Amino acid sequence: MSPGSPQRLERWLCHRHFLSAVLLFTALLAAPSIATGFYADDYHFFAFLEERYPVSPPWYDLYRFFAGDARATRALVELSGVPWWTDPELKIHLVRPLASALLALEHALFGAAPLPYHLVSIALYLALVAAAGRLFQRVLPGATGALALLIFAISAAHVNPVGWISCQHLLLGALAVVLGLIASLRYRDEGWRPGRYLGPFGLFVGLLGGEVALGGTGFWVAYQLAGPAPRGGADGWRARLASAAPALGIVAYFAAYKAIGGGAAKTAAYVEPVSDPLGFARAAIERLPMLVGQAVAAIPSDLANALPGGPFIAAGLAATAGAALLYRACLPWIPEGERVALRWLVPGAALALLVTVGGFPGARLLLLPNLGFAPLLAVLILRGLRRGPSPGIASAARRAGAGLLGVVHVALAPLLFLLNTRMGVDIARKVEDVARTAEIGAPPRKRVFIAAASDPMAATYPAPIVIMRSPDAISCWSVLSMAKAAHRLTRTGPSSFTLAPVERPMLTGMFETLYRSPDAPLRVGDSVRQCGATIQVAAVDGGRPTRIEIDLGTPLEDPELALLTWSDGRLRRVAPPAVGETLELPWFPGPIGFF
Repeated sequence: MSPGSPQRLERWLCHRHFLSAVLLFTALLAAPSIATGFYADDYHFFAFLEERYPVSPPWYDLYRFFAGDARATRALVELSGVPWWTDPELKIHLVRPLASALLALEHALFGAAPLPYHLVSIALYLALVAAAGRLFQRVLPGATGALALLIFAISAAHVNPVGWISCQHLLLGALAVVLGLIASLRYRDEGWRPGRYLGPFGLFVGLLGGEVALGGTGFWVAYQLAGPAPRGGADGWRARLASAAPALGIVAYFAAYKAIGGGAAKTAAYVEPVSDPLGFARAAIERLPMLVGQAVAAIPSDLANALPGGPFIAAGLAATAGAALLYRACLPWIPEGERVALRWLVPGAALALLVTVGGFPGARLLLLPNLGFAPLLAVLILRGLRRGPSPGIASAARRAGAGLLGVVHVALAPLLFLLNTRMGVDIARKVEDVARTAEIGAPPRKRVFIAAASDPMAATYPAPIVIMRSPDAISCWSVLSMAKAAHRLTRTGPSSFTLAPVERPMLTGMFETLYRSPDAPLRVGDSVRQCGATIQVAAVDGGRPTRIEIDLGTPLEDPELALLTWSDGRLRRVAPPAVGETLELPWFPGPIGFF
């Protein structure tokens, strides 16, 4: 790179049409997500809205998956595709009335046509990018804010919020928070009186959209405590704490959230600090490094849901240390205005991430925290690329580090965005194919039992697709094992058999412990009724089943039964062995490819 290259880059970033160019480029990147169609939880929400399940939440509370009512959960397990090992006291009730209402409205207007839903998601994301551009323009004027906007807009971590209809709650919450934050900054910096009310109102609307808005309080508090002094107003800790008082409304939010039954319990996937502080602390220690690693170095944190988490934690810690060292090396070239901005943007991002880290782990949790990480990356790239007065190893290392960040977050980011979108489209089509090709057989309504399928896209998500497309095809859907292992099926009687995973117990994967926390072990003799069958735990290892006994109530050859297993890309029928004989069920990767 020639000596004048950073200056030319800054001039390009300061072009008067740069924001418009970023919005157009973002729209082009987001457009292929239209091909995703409906995906995973989308079908559950539509089944809720059409009351296809025995118990469906109301249209304004679609994210009430489990209410924590043991009697209702047992009834749900007995009659639906909820796994048999589900904890009766499981609670996953995410209070998102605005997002629920939006999905209900879209369903009423658009029905089974996915295109308009995706156009709504893309429009929301473009609005969020435009709002982020206004925010960066205010706190980081010039080339740095422009580069931060580009990094934010094209981040591959945002693929799910853009392309997955069920993630519209993230876009709603983040957009309202950013608009409210801008209004608050205008009030504090310019004395714009409407901002005094619009700021808290934006946070309130964001919270109606989803819990992601809780992260907005991190930026709010960080700005009041570490941002620039208010113009023409009192400074000092007392004044700043008083300015942060609106964020105390979060206490009222939590009180209302709990009063209407919101929250999560008895699950390893969703962890909340109020009811399970120790579990939340454990989850934060594991998940924060992974997510920071994705934010700083684009290390795909979603893979940690299928692969051992240790390497992702180590890589995240290394990326954090590297970014800190690079910032220190760049410090002499960072203007005071940018230092002041980063003093609240980066802590705000950290607080936002800490607040939201209890959600189901994945890169989508970075949508709001990236409002702080993107400016940090922009500063490191622009200031790190500058030549120092005394060239040497330190200067070369600084410029190499900045160049690497530029390659990852600017040059490769659009390709990663498109690649992740393509993967989502591919998985969506595969799940539809799984539902279409499942060897269920012709109606009348079948009782379907999935003996072994470790990938949720093969085990649980085909069920709502089958129900939506052919309501008379099945009467019940039961998943017997999602262990990532081969299984042995031994027939013990005309209507009974045992099922045992080979070399590992059940309930070790993220999508298994979603329904039951490891803190609630199963015991030998525990029995569950599902789909007219009796499922009993026969052996355990540390509270995790290693063998279960199943009695279907009718002979395995009954034509109204469909005993299936995931095999070589399809849910295929299991040919029942003779009584006393054992059948080996090999493990095959599912549609996602890692489960």
